[in-house]
Amino acid sequence: MYTNAQEIETAQRLIDLHFEIWNHTDRAARLAKFEAAYAPEFFVADHAGKAVGFEQVNQLIERVQSEHAGFVFSPAPVTWNHGLGRVTWGYGPRGQPNLIRGEDIFTVSDGRLSSAYVFIERAPS
Repeated sequence: MYTNAQEIETAQRLIDLHFEIWNHTDRAARLAKFEAAYAPEFFVADHAGKAVGFEQVNQLIERVQSEHAGFVFSPAPVTWNHGLGRVTWGYGPRGQPNLIRGEDIFTVSDGRLSSAYVFIERAPS
């Protein structure tokens, strides 16, 4: 099976920036990075709904951060399969980085993330 190494490198760079954004607690600094990472109509779909565009995605990040103060995402390396990416991650406080486990299935268009579908494997009880 052939997968373009440049596509994998681009996907990894974008996912690294994506999680840097999601871990950043300063709204303005976070928004300043959106254009480098996300297509204008980028969306995140999770169990609670779908956030479309920079403002809605930023609101989703703020909601997640407010519900889990002090938590950070710890992503694994990206896997890539003909235009579709996958990244597993842990989410938790620094001492328990895998309190919540999940994965994002994502797409890239024109060098930026265009979608992320979020699946949660384990949530805190």
